[in-house]
Amino acid sequence: MSLLEIEDFCVGVGTGDDTVELVRELSLSLDRGETLCIVGESGSGKTVTALSVIRLLEFVAPTRTTGEIRLEDVDLTTLTAEQMRAFRGRRIGMVFQEALDSLNPAQRIGAQLVEAYRPAGVAAGADVRDPRRRDLRDQANAQAKELLGEVGFPDPQQIMNRYPHQLSGGQQQRVMIAMALMSGPDLLLADEPTTALDATTQKEILRLFRDVQRKHQMACVFITHDMGVAAEIADRIAVLYAGRLVEIGPVAQVLGSPRHRYTRALVECVPQARVRRTENLPSITGSVPGPAEVLPGCRFAPRCAHAVDQCETAEPGMRAVGEDGGQVACWNPGEGAVSLPIAAVTSSAATAADDAPVLVIEKVRKIYTSRGQRGGLLGLRRREEVAAVDGVSLEIRPGEFFGLVGESGSGKTTLGQLVAALDDPTEGMIGLAGREHTHKGLDGGARDFRRTVQLIFQDPQNSLDPRHTVERIVAEPLRELTDLRGEALRTRVAELLAEVGLPPSIKDRIPAQISGGQCQRVAIARAIAPEPRLIVADEPTSALDVSVQGQVINLLLELRRERNLAYLFISHNLGLVLSVADRVGVMKDGRLVEVGTAEEIAADPKHEYTRRLLAASPDLTAGQDRAAPDAARS
Repeated sequence: MSLLEIEDFCVGVGTGDDTVELVRELSLSLDRGETLCIVGESGSGKTVTALSVIRLLEFVAPTRTTGEIRLEDVDLTTLTAEQMRAFRGRRIGMVFQEALDSLNPAQRIGAQLVEAYRPAGVAAGADVRDPRRRDLRDQANAQAKELLGEVGFPDPQQIMNRYPHQLSGGQQQRVMIAMALMSGPDLLLADEPTTALDATTQKEILRLFRDVQRKHQMACVFITHDMGVAAEIADRIAVLYAGRLVEIGPVAQVLGSPRHRYTRALVECVPQARVRRTENLPSITGSVPGPAEVLPGCRFAPRCAHAVDQCETAEPGMRAVGEDGGQVACWNPGEGAVSLPIAAVTSSAATAADDAPVLVIEKVRKIYTSRGQRGGLLGLRRREEVAAVDGVSLEIRPGEFFGLVGESGSGKTTLGQLVAALDDPTEGMIGLAGREHTHKGLDGGARDFRRTVQLIFQDPQNSLDPRHTVERIVAEPLRELTDLRGEALRTRVAELLAEVGLPPSIKDRIPAQISGGQCQRVAIARAIAPEPRLIVADEPTSALDVSVQGQVINLLLELRRERNLAYLFISHNLGLVLSVADRVGVMKDGRLVEVGTAEEIAADPKHEYTRRLLAASPDLTAGQDRAAPDAARS
């Protein structure tokens, strides 16, 4: 008998007299010690499924459910709220997407771990931190230290005494894993736990998940939109689209020879470090339909290039394919492996080698000073200096796509802020289109400089004013940096929205009313509005699905060809950068340790740190030799 069985499960949200289905007729199972990855774009129903298993969705919205969710012989959908509290933590652990948002900022790590301790025999809601429960509190402290050591902390007591903001993103996620394990659950749910992490930290967290799962013999439902992550950790993969299960099977089959056209498209969209594209990145046109949209046939049909007449009229059901236990819901399934050709291309930087650089960085340093620990006879605080950027020299030519990669804390974003004159360098010089930027600031006025360089920020939702309409957001730099007004301004805004592929009707919406990909297109339209020569793009695709990522990157490449734009593209995704960049710079501890063409970096990296980043890039072949514990199970 499987540990977890979901049978014909449907989740609906009440909207007045109607119910909008978020997940429809979902059926899957999971054994002890097995990892099932649920993949799909945003809006596919992945998180809804996880929250439904742990019965947290009902606290967010008025939901209606049908079907069964059985944990061994208990149907979780029939439990009362009090009974369900006994299962959370003790039988089912949860690791949420944003670790910092999930931890209490006002409470030390140790106290939060102790609070999560619920061994058998202790009622839900009992306060383990109560000093009168000395034995139980001692057990909880011992368990917390043991688990913190198990997830990779060399000094658990030190971590227990810290607050969440004193830890890095990777450390916060390790704490969340330890917290989920405090009561020894049988089932672990992980909702996008590596999304905001750089490649090397992500690799460590995925390895940690595998090690912890093997040691505790837990089952794990791992939710991600990244097929590369699924390849690293999954035994089986379930693909959701618009609330429907469209394919499920062993990792080797789903990634090596996917049947559903949506699955094949997701695999093709994953940038590979050693796969160089001749033109644009693969992407999936359109977007996931909303739950309220009524489509008579396959919900993927409007975006599928291989749709047949039957796809438009009837929704396919799940059926077995092959002899590997896989299932697919597709009227026109694909066959064979996905083709990922390696193509040699001529870098556009080579053709522009004789042009004068649009950006020159000469021995730039940026030093931050902070108060350190107290010391000495008088107990005074010593000043500590940290070089966020340390002696960087670099040139970027017109039309060049320069990728800057490195781990979090390597100095990438700081360098981008210096280039955009959001901060002044401590030493050195930055020359941009004939203007110099030193520790004294910019020579000349800032207005003309802002027309030369623009920024695209990491989080599209947070970088746009939530109170303003799209039209006003895009018009703002035109008002400040050009003489356009009135009808001429509105006409130019409409042209910019069309240029980035947005419909005219979007101009009256606010950021909360549009998708993440559309928000990033608005941010790009705003950036190109004053016709700059250089764009600093700081992690512009890190928060996006892999398919939307391809659309945004292709838009940037198209704008480069049309406008001869140069890019300083900052990312921790080395695979993505090597797929599209002309040249690549690798930063570590504030220094530029290696610079070369994308082909040189991919084929023969010189620096050990570059080789480590390359090895940490997600590899779709990682799961080809890994079989599920019971691959023959349907």
